[in-house]
Amino acid sequence: MLKEDVQAFLLEQEARASSPHTLRAQGGDLAGLLAHADASDWGAWAVKPRDLRGFALALGRRGLDPASQARTLSTVRAFYRWLFERGRIAANPAEGLRNPRLPKRLPAFLTEGEAAALLDLGPARDFPGARLAALLELLYASGLRVSELVGLDLGDLLREERTLRVLGKGRKERLVPYNAQAAAALEAYLDRRRDLLAARGLAPTAALFLNQRGGRLTPTSVRTFLARALEGAALRARVSPHALRHSFATHLLNRGMDLRAIQELLGHASLSTTQRYTHLGLDELARTYEAAHPRARKGRSG
Repeated sequence: MLKEDVQAFLLEQEARASSPHTLRAQGGDLAGLLAHADASDWGAWAVKPRDLRGFALALGRRGLDPASQARTLSTVRAFYRWLFERGRIAANPAEGLRNPRLPKRLPAFLTEGEAAALLDLGPARDFPGARLAALLELLYASGLRVSELVGLDLGDLLREERTLRVLGKGRKERLVPYNAQAAAALEAYLDRRRDLLAARGLAPTAALFLNQRGGRLTPTSVRTFLARALEGAALRARVSPHALRHSFATHLLNRGMDLRAIQELLGHASLSTTQRYTHLGLDELARTYEAAHPRARKGRSG
């Protein structure tokens, strides 16, 4: 019975146009639930909250990291909520099922010196070089998510005002300024972009950032370009485009920008999210405070 319920749940998720990645993850999570249910001799109708707590403990004993455990338990909660809402079970046994405590991870970021080394690419004479310079300058100048960056159209680029019209999470629109260096890199790229389309006889397209075939650039391509640029600049590896977003926020905070202004630039609905992005900046401010405040210095020496 439980197996048929799982299949029905996954079919409905597919009909809702869930992504293939999400469907694969949910299928794997619920396959683990089925295996545990078979071993424990319980099904959809007889399951109790203590049974699901036992399943949660088993995930930890299997050596899954806390993030993977949390994802699996999220799928299980969604599945049992679905069963309850469709009247297949009389009560929802997963209602009080909690995720494990996730460790706090400091976001990866670049120092100001590292950011300068990465962006000091020299003059770009071809389309790939001009595109890379514009991508990196704009990521660091605006703090955009990589999905927002590749989603930009030419009409979103307000060149006279040096401002971007950005469609963020929840399809919320915001205006984000960018600096003169990013503007110069963009102008150089736009020249090469125009040459590429003309040389290859390609039709005009709205997308701002293009691949060599004239299609819209993908987030995966941007990550690949950044990895190569980091290697070329002899900087540490495993820094994603999101690290430039973290660096943007941290450097602005360290130089005195108000946290709520940074929140607006990043497009965060919650200030607590912005605080996480700028955690290292807050630490730096705390160290500066400890070093500068007379009472803090007195307390330390005493």
